[in-house]
Amino acid sequence: MAEAATLRFDRPLSGIAFVVAGVTVFSIQDVIIKWLSGDYPVLEIVFVRSLVSLPLLFALAGLRGGQRLRAAKPFQQALRGLVMFLSYTTYYLALAALPLAETVSIFYSAPLFMTALSGFLLGEHAGVRRWSAIAVGFIGVLVIMKPQGELSLAAILALASAVAYAFSAILARRIGETDSAESMAISATLVYAVIAGSAGLAFGDGVLGGTGRPEVDFLLRAWTWPSMGDFLLFCVCGVIAAIGFTCLAQAYRVAPATAVAPFEYASLPWSVLWGWAIWSELPTPTLLVGIVLVVGSGLYVFRREAIRAREGAR
Repeated sequence: MAEAATLRFDRPLSGIAFVVAGVTVFSIQDVIIKWLSGDYPVLEIVFVRSLVSLPLLFALAGLRGGQRLRAAKPFQQALRGLVMFLSYTTYYLALAALPLAETVSIFYSAPLFMTALSGFLLGEHAGVRRWSAIAVGFIGVLVIMKPQGELSLAAILALASAVAYAFSAILARRIGETDSAESMAISATLVYAVIAGSAGLAFGDGVLGGTGRPEVDFLLRAWTWPSMGDFLLFCVCGVIAAIGFTCLAQAYRVAPATAVAPFEYASLPWSVLWGWAIWSELPTPTLLVGIVLVVGSGLYVFRREAIRAREGAR
């Protein structure tokens, strides 16, 4: 048991490297999905991505031992998969209409929601300092979401994605007491495939599309057979998903969450870079102010979590 504990927590630099690698490859997936969002429906991309990533996830889990595929809490895993499906789908819909950096910035309010919701769902009550940081972070979210004083549907979808992701993270903490990260990744991907495929059968003819709103049409557009080049991009998303999920799972396996979680913000510079290089999107001064407030608040919350963890270990 002591050896397992050492394996989990004695390599913070490795954990940080895995997190940075994971968010970097996911930033490439964001670019691909935004690039394809004007031609295909999001659920078609999710469906193909899931079918490609599933065998890779099974293979990676098998390399670490088949027993890691067991699910002691299948119902909770399915629920988490549903919540993550909602999180990622609303995130991709927001990507279709918003600049990349703006979508990512709103999504990274998730740690603030995690801390706020943990008090109600897990009994982990935050102190005055963390609640103050959460309040400042939410002000930053409002600054990002309403740069012109107008709240858009796409911004609301990005915020909904952050809330759903926070719920999924809290569920993962409960499930992780008995189930492995590999089984959680596989079960979630199975849920993605089933829901996306079922939705394609139900309204994949596109009869509900044609609204003129990019974030809505990305959901309701008709499923079409992609060109070979686009199909390869679908498959690349599947490979990225398998690599990214594995990197993040490995990061939290070899180091404490408080040591590695702040480095998930490494995807923000990538989002700014890709947005500028591909779509000529430059962050506005208002967006930069919002990013500073959200990221600064999130980092402060992580710091307080680390202090509390150290005090609890004494």
